[in-house]
Amino acid sequence: MKRMYLWLSMCLLGVLSMTAQQLAFPGAEGFGRYAVGGRHGSLYHVTNLNDSGAGSFRDAVSSPNRIIVFDVSGVINLQSALVMKSNLTILGQTAPGEGVQIYGDRISCSGANNVIIRYLRMRMGIGGTSGADALGISNGRDMIFDHLSVLWGRDENFSVSWDKKGTEPTNITIQNSIIGQGLQTHSCGGLIQTNGGVTQYRNLFIENKTRNPKVKGLHQYVNNVVYNWGNGGCYIMGDTEASSWADIRNNYFVKGPWDGATAPFTRGTPTFTYYGEGNYYDSNVNGVLDGTEMGHPYSGSTQVKDWANWDNHTRPQAHAEIKGLMSAQDALAWIIDSVGPCLPVRDQVDQYLIDELKSYGKKGTTDGITTERDLPHKGTGALYGGYKPQDSDGDAMPDAWETANGLNPNDASDAMQIAANGYANIENYSFSIVSAYPYVKSPSSLSASEITKVSMLLKWTDNASDETSFVLEQSSDNKTFTQIATLDANVNSYRVEGLTPETKYYFRVRALNGEILSVYSNVLSVATIGDPEMPKVSVNPTPEHQGTHGVSSTLKMTWENKTNAYGGKLYYSVFIGTHPDSLTQVARNLSTTAFTYTKTLSVGKVYYWRVDAKNDLGETAGDIWNFEAVPGGQLFYSDFGSKPAAWAAAYGSIGDNTNIINAANTTKTVAGMTFGSGSDAIRVVAMSAANVSASLDADYGPYSEADAGASPRCVQFVTTKSGGYMQLPEVQGPCRIVLYLGNPDKSTKTVNLKQIIDGTESQAAALTMASAKKTFKFEYVYTGSKKITFKIDANAKKFNINDVLLEAYVPDISEVPIEIAATPAADDYSYADGSMAITFNQDIKYNGGIKLNATQFEQVSASASGKTLTINYNSLAPNTDYVLDLGEIIDFNATKTFKGEFAFRTCDFPPTKLEGETHYGKAATAMPLDFVPFNQTAPYTTVGGLVQEAQNDYPHWVQASGTISANSAVMTNTKDKLMAYFDQPAQSISIKADFSGSNVAFKVQETRNADVAPYWRTIRQFSAQDFPIDMQLPLDAEARFIKITAPTLSGSVTVSRLQISNEPVTALSENMVAAMRVYSPVMNCLRVEVAQANTVLRVYNLLGELCHQSQVDSVSEVALPSGLYIVRLQNDAQELTQKIMVK
Repeated sequence: MKRMYLWLSMCLLGVLSMTAQQLAFPGAEGFGRYAVGGRHGSLYHVTNLNDSGAGSFRDAVSSPNRIIVFDVSGVINLQSALVMKSNLTILGQTAPGEGVQIYGDRISCSGANNVIIRYLRMRMGIGGTSGADALGISNGRDMIFDHLSVLWGRDENFSVSWDKKGTEPTNITIQNSIIGQGLQTHSCGGLIQTNGGVTQYRNLFIENKTRNPKVKGLHQYVNNVVYNWGNGGCYIMGDTEASSWADIRNNYFVKGPWDGATAPFTRGTPTFTYYGEGNYYDSNVNGVLDGTEMGHPYSGSTQVKDWANWDNHTRPQAHAEIKGLMSAQDALAWIIDSVGPCLPVRDQVDQYLIDELKSYGKKGTTDGITTERDLPHKGTGALYGGYKPQDSDGDAMPDAWETANGLNPNDASDAMQIAANGYANIENYSFSIVSAYPYVKSPSSLSASEITKVSMLLKWTDNASDETSFVLEQSSDNKTFTQIATLDANVNSYRVEGLTPETKYYFRVRALNGEILSVYSNVLSVATIGDPEMPKVSVNPTPEHQGTHGVSSTLKMTWENKTNAYGGKLYYSVFIGTHPDSLTQVARNLSTTAFTYTKTLSVGKVYYWRVDAKNDLGETAGDIWNFEAVPGGQLFYSDFGSKPAAWAAAYGSIGDNTNIINAANTTKTVAGMTFGSGSDAIRVVAMSAANVSASLDADYGPYSEADAGASPRCVQFVTTKSGGYMQLPEVQGPCRIVLYLGNPDKSTKTVNLKQIIDGTESQAAALTMASAKKTFKFEYVYTGSKKITFKIDANAKKFNINDVLLEAYVPDISEVPIEIAATPAADDYSYADGSMAITFNQDIKYNGGIKLNATQFEQVSASASGKTLTINYNSLAPNTDYVLDLGEIIDFNATKTFKGEFAFRTCDFPPTKLEGETHYGKAATAMPLDFVPFNQTAPYTTVGGLVQEAQNDYPHWVQASGTISANSAVMTNTKDKLMAYFDQPAQSISIKADFSGSNVAFKVQETRNADVAPYWRTIRQFSAQDFPIDMQLPLDAEARFIKITAPTLSGSVTVSRLQISNEPVTALSENMVAAMRVYSPVMNCLRVEVAQANTVLRVYNLLGELCHQSQVDSVSEVALPSGLYIVRLQNDAQELTQKIMVK
């Protein structure tokens, strides 16, 4: 039946009059019914199906205060998790055709407030992040989700469960939606765990093994239908001693084929208090809806027998009145007809589930599904496109509707104007949509057969039932198309005549229903055939004619031949030699245009070669090409598309992003590259689409001209947890590695290049990508002669790898003395942790010995690559003069040496904040405040000053992914941080922390202004051997912000004290363990400072030999030769082991 479009008249606008509190939309129910969304913001059009970039859905939800409409239909394939901002309204019913599906990874509304999402398919799938929900809220308030389809989660499908951060989820409604088919081995509907109030009204829970939902807290569960749950539980009532308060009315539970399904209500406890009535259970699986009303109590929970008796039970707030309350039978009938994103239309995926429900026990899985791709619709199903009505001003409201409702169809600003009923005009328009915009299903699978020199037969699939005709179009360049035929309805083939032999053509077809046009089919590219011919001469050789070939590379000879196929199959013979008149045949009857020559080439010789081609008509001798064999050459290369061949076979033709690994403690080797993870699950994806642009101004374009050249395809490290890596094949040194890395967002990223030599892994280089969505080129040279394996440590960062090249390294040998050719500009001498590069006039090797005149806890290291000495440093002080002794540097042949120093002065802290200026514009209040954790003892010995009022921004903020308690915070993620802001001088910070795991870089940082570069200065960086930490550190008198982070973390850090004081070190609190400090103030001197008497000092050299032992009561200075030592301090309360460079 053809569905018509309803124009909403002004009289209906009058009916939707304003009330004391504005409903999110007419029909909004439950706790979240008053959400405002983006009503007072701006309008955003989704104009493409891209994962990111302008006009994408990701871009639409990346900023707050928007009403989002859709100008396209189809599947949006997410390449990573998607996070919603606050104050958003998403109107999926505004899409043309059959609407939009968001597919491929998780969607999070955590941290958002005031969100309205309607008529949208949000489906995660097997390719999504392991252990993640399809849709989730862990903190935030005032949200309503209406007419959604939330499927295929890999943890829960749709959860509202507080993570103890930010605002406890409050005033949430999920209504009229489908929540189903959670993937095994963890097939779950959802966790509802909050005291803030969640309403689930008139939803379909279908084919989830368990948690339909699992509830703790304040819950409202009215008019829902649950079908074919499993043996893990249906509605789970708390399963905890915590208090819960549930309104459970008029729901229908229909048992399906799932083996061993539980009762509808399970795991009840006396602390789970509920009011229940009108709930039905059909358990006989007989294909007929004939359930009976359930008795009480439900699973041992506490029943409120009369609604008025709720007043005798203390609830966080009263349950909302459900104005659209139905009987269980009527709710089931309504759900069959209208649940889910039925606007623009109900798609194949949801209809499949509805058909299962309507079988009343006969259809459905017996043990869940593990992947959506095994279903009849193969996951996403088919979504047909269409066009929207005339909209002259582009405000998403059709001209006809604007005219009928007294608006100006040529004024785009009126979309966001608030009408008399309190809704924006674009919202009122969306309320008027009761069916899809008129559309015709497009033809598909356009193909050609019976191809001759002048004709071919085109065929296509007719997907429409209401078309009146088809239009067929033809092009010679895939740009300008000309109509060549108009065909009757139900015709699905056409013979094209009058074509030119051996010519490529492009065809497309569309359906019509009167004046309504479908979108086009796929574009078919096909060529006519020609007359048989003798083989043509082969062209485009590799190695190229008169070029070079590095002898370290395998000699893969390739060519092209443009002979048509009508003279029979082509076969090739290859000849090679050192003289053009004396070539030796090395291959015959090759059926492909490639041959690998395995014999050794001699450096300096010129090699000649040709390729002869033959078919059924005869043989043609090829031209003679030549190349010179030179040192060097390619050792390994991958563009993550077509090379190496084993990679192309595995991932070269994928249509969707495909997981390489997505688990913990796993490895997978493809084409010699090993992808692996540690104790955390790491997801690495082979990307199916291009992620490179040639434009410097575009996303994924080169960061600078020097960064150009990346290949289009890539792999992406998705998970931002420690332990992910990619290890390359072992190669012979000396060699060079060239990497093209892509930054998928606008935050600074550093990944680590490791090298493994003789079984020992060490740091080769830190590869830092600037805060730009660009591609970056990195090079590193290993000058040794041993075999080496490179390993890219993802360092808990999300990034792309576009190209990996390993090639033999041929040094630039110079007879002149080694000299410094270039140093960083003075403006680059920042105190912030980083690196600097000193360039020499020739290739160098670094033999160690770099030293810095350290003042506190500074650390430096160096590595050489080609002509560049890269110096990595941390914990530099601001406004400080430093001198670097560069250690021993030699040339590539070890015939010359260089010794020298490099002096520089670090810059100052950023300027002080002005009076009244706050961090990121947040309100401030007097210090101290209650501070989670550490609320049993004040977090600071206060020095007066200001801190932020809330924990939703940097200052006065705890972000910890582990447990946050009154006395500690557990950091398990590299994004975790503890921060504070104070506006008067402080002298010291006291920290107590412990570490469990394998690897950590733990930083304590300070700055004067956290909003201005160069931002943070590291006071001290700790590694795993430094823990446990129980000490005080000095603060710079100009510092006003402090931050604690773990930018490298495999394990967990538990911080149990963070105190700031205007007292000097060791005077913070008498019950604190005194600090220990070790440093080298002057040449040949080691200075030790302790606050506890009877501290034993031991000093070892790097061979483990004891160089000094004594007892220190306060301060001690030890004379030692310059060099690197291991210092161990030990007393009754504390032990410290530290490496120190004595000047």
